[in-house]
Amino acid sequence: MAGNGLWVWEEVECLALRKAIAKYNSSRPRAGKLFRRHLADDLGVGLGIIMAYMTGRKALDMSIASAVNRLTGIPIQQFSPRLADDERDIDDA
Repeated sequence: MAGNGLWVWEEVECLALRKAIAKYNSSRPRAGKLFRRHLADDLGVGLGIIMAYMTGRKALDMSIASAVNRLTGIPIQQFSPRLADDERDIDDA
């Protein structure tokens, strides 16, 4: 486990998510960018929860992965192959 209670692979997923969102935002005008507030509103949570995901204090789960995918079109596979596999398993059931 890493110092903040997450496994290293969970921290890697959080970093991959931040990078994927940064890449997405870099190609969009300000009005088309994904902001933390958009994720918070979509999930019905406070900004603190979104910050916990983004900074690696909270492991990614399907709710945040699905919200990012829904709002940006970024494939879940791009930042979390684990969650993408879980999603496929649910779809196949």
